[in-house]
Amino acid sequence: MKTTQPIRKKKHVRKLANYYKKLGHIRNHVLIIITCFTALRISDVLRLTWDDVYDFKLNKVRKSISITEKKN
Repeated sequence: MKTTQPIRKKKHVRKLANYYKKLGHIRNHVLIIITCFTALRISDVLRLTWDDVYDFKLNKVRKSISITEKKN
């Protein structure tokens, strides 16, 4: 029986994220980065909207966001 191991090194996470970025799959790239570096559940990350992470009035990425986790 085969098992799956977690990615333990940041450089491997970045390599995986950059793989999707090079393919032009920006959504997958961002999902990997946010999920791995915030330790949020995927269900919480998937509920994020562009307004949560990007300030369209100032035309820049927000420096911080507030999230209420669905589960605890």
